[in-house]
Amino acid sequence: MLDVDLFVAAYTELAPNKGSLTKGTTPETVDGMSMEKIERLIQSLRDKTFRWHPVRRHLIPKKNGKMRQLGIPNWSDKLVQQVLKMVLESYYEPIFIESSHGFRPDKSCHTALVEISKYWRGMKWVIEGDIKGCFDNIPHDVILKLLGKRIKDNQILKLIKHMLKAGYMENGKRQDSYSGTPQGGIVSPLLANIVLHELDVWMIEKINQLRKGKERKANAEWRNAGYRQQQAFKNGDTKLGIKLRNKRQQLPSGDSQDEGYRRVRYVRYADDFVVGVIGSKELTEQLRDEIQEFLKETLGLDLSKEKTLITNLKNKRVRFLGYEFGSINTDVKVNQVYKGQIVKKRSLTNAIQLYVPRDVIEEWEKRMQRNGKPIHRNQFLRLSDFEIIHAYGSEWRGLYNYYSLAMNVHALRRVEWAMLQSCQKTLAGKHKTTTKKIRNKYESSHDGKTCLVCTVDNPQNPNKPLQAMLGGIPLRVKKIPMDFAVDRKVLEPKYGRVELTQRLLANECEICGSKEKIQVHHIKSIRKVKQNTRSTEQKPVWVENMLARRRNTLVVCRKCHIDIHYGH
Repeated sequence: MLDVDLFVAAYTELAPNKGSLTKGTTPETVDGMSMEKIERLIQSLRDKTFRWHPVRRHLIPKKNGKMRQLGIPNWSDKLVQQVLKMVLESYYEPIFIESSHGFRPDKSCHTALVEISKYWRGMKWVIEGDIKGCFDNIPHDVILKLLGKRIKDNQILKLIKHMLKAGYMENGKRQDSYSGTPQGGIVSPLLANIVLHELDVWMIEKINQLRKGKERKANAEWRNAGYRQQQAFKNGDTKLGIKLRNKRQQLPSGDSQDEGYRRVRYVRYADDFVVGVIGSKELTEQLRDEIQEFLKETLGLDLSKEKTLITNLKNKRVRFLGYEFGSINTDVKVNQVYKGQIVKKRSLTNAIQLYVPRDVIEEWEKRMQRNGKPIHRNQFLRLSDFEIIHAYGSEWRGLYNYYSLAMNVHALRRVEWAMLQSCQKTLAGKHKTTTKKIRNKYESSHDGKTCLVCTVDNPQNPNKPLQAMLGGIPLRVKKIPMDFAVDRKVLEPKYGRVELTQRLLANECEICGSKEKIQVHHIKSIRKVKQNTRSTEQKPVWVENMLARRRNTLVVCRKCHIDIHYGH
């Protein structure tokens, strides 16, 4: 764990995050990071003088009017936590089950939802699991006991133990923490996954125990319709035969009441989980009670009986990870290839479909409208036209990308229209003109869809101008959505993390060339630096440097770093 390369890798992982410039309970942030600091931090861990700081507790409002507690650790603590995370992942990632999707490499909300839509066909009942304050209530002794099963390095275990006990600062007073993972801690989701992995393993055993029967009995109505269909065609009654065939295609082939057939499915994302059951309601209720007992007796956690619902998928949809999913009978035919030939299959029945919830659409419309009319957004008025359209466009692409698995994704067209109107209103408010003139200037068409487009010169490549666009996306259902990373802001640096590592290890000031006391200067946004120095005729060297390279980091010596902070 005390390897320099590991700490450098942890630093380059954390440095691009805006939170790295947020102070905890001390003034320390990522700004001024250096190899010297890394070596001092490693030495403090080696000689056991390293001490965790309490996190700074910050309250932020939730949609329901209540407040959510957010913990902000100090920078050095974040760095050590990131190293711990990397070490612990090497132990636990190989044993985590496939149905665990939260805060894991190559896993996401989308992989969890795809698993449900792909493998949950025919599920009748769903348990919507709700663990009471999971992250805040996991007993420390449970965390340490489970870690001790695989981690044999006492120094790592002691380090984690002291981290759990570090507490938090609220209203200037230090408060002890007696349970839960550190608020806002980088390693906290992984620790929760390690604890809830015990639930995962228990659920897999339960799934195997409850499995019953190889396949469902044939549905008598479906079988009878098939026999009558054959007879109709045989007797030359084509009209009746087609009618019976269409009816049969909308019937499930298996008997949903077959007590000799049982299946259970399970998907977890962090502390949210759902359990699908093909079986009786009584079996589902019993399974819920057994899950509750296991969580209480083994992990010291409580399942909220009020919020842990049992839902019949035929009658009601289930809310999970911002989507809704439900079971439907559909007459959509699907084909499959058999021995090189396309063979027509019967229509899907009891298939699981994902939906954009109606309230999500209404909430986004409310952000862009008041009393049904578009409104401007004050926070964007100081931006350039390019930045305004880009900001709206980023929101729109992010929303569509997240809900692109939903069969009713086309319903987002209402949100797109509201965004286009609000963007026009914002641009018109900025220039004190009409939305009609804004449309004449920026409205265009892309893939047959109306959009707003703004093009500006690219100082790095004059042959490839930068383009901001809002709208113009065909709303199609996707099997695998685009990675969010492809939609990074145009104005943010796109240099890789490896490049930052190489610049730090080069040990040379990028302003004066000195090799003495090298540090890294960090800023939150290139755009803000550009705005703040727009009226300055002679920009400082460091500003010219960062703007030219479009980076939010600059490797400098201590003297140049002090000059930067004093405005020289």
